[in-house]
Amino acid sequence: MLEDDNMKRKSCSKSLLSKKWGYAASVALIPYALLKTVWATGVPLLVSEKGIEELHASMRTVADPVSGLLYSYGIDITAILAIIASLLALALVRPWGRMIPQGLPLVGGRKVPCWLPLIPAWLGGLLFTTISMVTFYKIIMGSIRFSDFTDFEPWVLIPVYGGFFTWGITISLAALAYQIRVSRIAPPSGCSPRKKKGACKNVQNDNE
Repeated sequence: MLEDDNMKRKSCSKSLLSKKWGYAASVALIPYALLKTVWATGVPLLVSEKGIEELHASMRTVADPVSGLLYSYGIDITAILAIIASLLALALVRPWGRMIPQGLPLVGGRKVPCWLPLIPAWLGGLLFTTISMVTFYKIIMGSIRFSDFTDFEPWVLIPVYGGFFTWGITISLAALAYQIRVSRIAPPSGCSPRKKKGACKNVQNDNE
């Protein structure tokens, strides 16, 4: 019985520390980015022709100059942000998220501070999860009705708020796993180079 409990705890710990959360988060917003790019190019996918025209008119008159300029070339700024969010997720599981690649001038080979990807990951995960859950709650309670948005198909919720929720949960789990892995393999401060050798080897193995 005790062995079964130990095995279950080890399995749970292994699942929690898995890098799969980072990889899952890296693809969660891809459908959203593709949909926003399709809309920026004028294709009425999950939206009516009138909805596309109003969206483009809004971007020309309301959006900031940079976003408006990019949109005129078929590039939605939110799609770029989604790609950045995907790269952030990969930084939590890939070696270049711990050590800047040697090929980059000036900064190549430098260690990335662990807090650098963790702060946006935790804040982003909390924000996206909250936004999506509040939206789902409003839909359930009836304060947001599909009849008020006749130009958009109900299925648009899947790549948008479904993607937000999935990314929020998985990036939070990826950040937690990253934080635990880093805390376990980081060499203690004040150790001599000889004592640090084994710890550094563990860091290298974790990055591979």
